[in-house]
Amino acid sequence: MPADRQAWHPPVEGNTGRDALDQVIECGLLNGLGATNFQNKLAPPPDWDVYTAQKALLDTPEKVHATFIAGTEALAAAIESCSAARLAETFIHPFYKTETTWAEYADFFYWNMCYHEGQINYIQVLYGDMS
Repeated sequence: MPADRQAWHPPVEGNTGRDALDQVIECGLLNGLGATNFQNKLAPPPDWDVYTAQKALLDTPEKVHATFIAGTEALAAAIESCSAARLAETFIHPFYKTETTWAEYADFFYWNMCYHEGQINYIQVLYGDMS
């Protein structure tokens, strides 16, 4: 995506649409949170004040990219380190508040990234990139 479009907002009344960088920030920060949760064998609800503070520090595309890569690699490593028995253990999902397995929790992060990739692709269509 061209640099001049990474922070472009879709034409929404009140300009509340999310830009592509914001989508990538969410994935990077939540993946990092997921890595910590897998490592600690705990999945508390996110502290949105901490999330907002971390997000504020990501003020360049380079910082956003680095955070995305670091969070995603940490999450992948944390999941890969789990045994099949550990992945079958259950706990209360911090977002959905339902009983879930660690394997299902891993899938949550995959789903979140696929969802945001789709949003970014749609943003590209909205600004005219049909490639």
